[in-house]
Amino acid sequence: MKTYPPERIRNVVLIGAGGSGKTTLAEALLYKSGAIPRQGRVEDGNTTADYYPEEIKRKISLHAALLPLEYEDHKINLIDTPGYLDFVGEGIAALHVVEGAIIVIDAAAGLGAGLELFWQEANKLNLPKIVVINKLDKNQADFAAKVAAIREKLGKHLVPVQLPLGREADFKGIYNLLKPDGVPDELKGEYQAFREMLIEGTAEVDDTILNDYLENKEISEAEIIAAIHSGIDANKITPVLCASATKDIGIAELLREIDDFLPGANHNPRANNHGLSAYVFKTSIEPHVGELSFIRVYSGELKPSSTVYNVTKGKEERIGQVGTLRGKTRLDLTTVGAGDIAVIPKLKLTGTGDTLGEKDKPAELPKTVFPEPVASLSVKPKSKADQEKMALGLSTFMHEDQTFKMHYDPETRETVIYGMGDVQLEMILSKLKERFGVEVETGAPRIPYKETVKGRAKGQGKYKKQTGGRGQYGDTWLEIEPLPRGKGFEFVDRIVGGAIPRNYIPSVEKGVREAMQAGVIAGYPVVDIRVTLYDGSFHEVDSSDMAFKIAASLGFKKVFQEARPVILEPIVDITVYAPPEFIGDVTGDLNKRRGRITTIESDKVVARVPLGELTKYATDLRSFTHGHGTYSFKFDHYEEVPAATQEKLTAAYAKLKAEGEIKINA
Repeated sequence: MKTYPPERIRNVVLIGAGGSGKTTLAEALLYKSGAIPRQGRVEDGNTTADYYPEEIKRKISLHAALLPLEYEDHKINLIDTPGYLDFVGEGIAALHVVEGAIIVIDAAAGLGAGLELFWQEANKLNLPKIVVINKLDKNQADFAAKVAAIREKLGKHLVPVQLPLGREADFKGIYNLLKPDGVPDELKGEYQAFREMLIEGTAEVDDTILNDYLENKEISEAEIIAAIHSGIDANKITPVLCASATKDIGIAELLREIDDFLPGANHNPRANNHGLSAYVFKTSIEPHVGELSFIRVYSGELKPSSTVYNVTKGKEERIGQVGTLRGKTRLDLTTVGAGDIAVIPKLKLTGTGDTLGEKDKPAELPKTVFPEPVASLSVKPKSKADQEKMALGLSTFMHEDQTFKMHYDPETRETVIYGMGDVQLEMILSKLKERFGVEVETGAPRIPYKETVKGRAKGQGKYKKQTGGRGQYGDTWLEIEPLPRGKGFEFVDRIVGGAIPRNYIPSVEKGVREAMQAGVIAGYPVVDIRVTLYDGSFHEVDSSDMAFKIAASLGFKKVFQEARPVILEPIVDITVYAPPEFIGDVTGDLNKRRGRITTIESDKVVARVPLGELTKYATDLRSFTHGHGTYSFKFDHYEEVPAATQEKLTAAYAKLKAEGEIKINA
């Protein structure tokens, strides 16, 4: 592809709910522009954007795909993004490197989960937008109803500039509302209402049109187009277009509107004239190719066989080849100029979120902020020999996907993976098997309960064993009492008169600590207690460090049981966001989970909830809010579990002990 100046480049992201037809629309735009020789179909698994095996298998987009095309001496860098909330990070990353967004809406379905989230993210970035109502050829497609729905949900500044000719299977073309003449007979019943909608929208941003409208004067096409341009740039007007990607209706018009309505790459506020400034917004690791860095250049240029400065890492980086991708097809570039998007292979230091610039005037671009993952799974390899390969694979996927996290929890002794939803985690594990040959066992992450005591107790721990040779003898008297919450553990030595020799005292403490770590009543670590060693006895021949360690462990477990033991559970502060119509469902559900509501607003609920009650909450919330709910939480404190919960946990532990289990899978 040739090099274009920034004013002739349009960087545009396709966003919308899953199933709205973004990938099919992108395929139609590529075909109409001549970028591809034939138009693929999602159903056939041969589209340009969806080429990963999992995408072909599931028939949904799982990754953001770069799809450059050329149109009337302009370059359009389309980025097709997944619509499902599990992969929201791909869309957010793309939104941060473009100058315009096309929101795709299914004419025959609801607005879909995720649409409002993407819309809000685009508004935060003040991105100019175009709405395309797609699939107007489908059964139950209703343009008028869809326009009313999106204006109600997203704002009255959404104004139709086209009307469909024909309905459902008879959809055959579009009528341009900007031209107030030659209205087809089939539109005369609704034309006036939509024309007024358009005029009222433009009048909001143009006083001349407002005055002419109030005085019933004729308003020219040129005036309306000029008002739409200024309204889009100010994010005060969003034009609504018609299309059927499968029937090639509205595609040529959409290409023109992208070129005409959306701003060039030179309008990006990050652009400057101070040498190279580029941002890595995505990293992909392709089989047989290696790591690929997707880079938006804001100023300066990237050249092959050159050295650049990684501002984020503070080190130089060598650039080899420069080029771009159309789906998985590599396209060579002689240079990557300001405003363009490149894909550079095999960078050694550079990762997602890094800035490439000039060493003598380094300026780091702001990093994209991704939502915190909320779904989780514990994972362990089916073969212990695969432990290192599993860790390598999961680390690789963290490098690729900024919403995927991995963490080893030393308290529960398990590896936990985190993502935006169950489908994302399923896909990660599928790739782990495909790329690294590792199969894993999964489960719900263990809740890090703790054990402590509410009372005080004293008792003896004695270990005596006589064999044919030297025996074992250790005798300890311990007192256990509670400490304030969060104080941890305190060991007190009150031995006097040499009841236990000084050299055995550390072994006593070690035995207590090991017993605390293993737990007593339910297998969870013990916290917030003071243990006092106040008496004991020894044998001059048979006593040993091991004997006193075992005696202390036995004594601790015995006395702990008599000191009114309780189980503590982690309590988290949770903030749930949802549209106003679902707030009642959110609060009701949190109450069922033993949540204590602290704040209720029109679109937000804040509560304190036991962590154990939030298993599968991401899936449940998405279900009863129809995909519109999101949440985040952070640990706050520990508190005592209800009696019924403690009975359940201790019974499960007792059963495992009876079955001969050593490690407790809580």
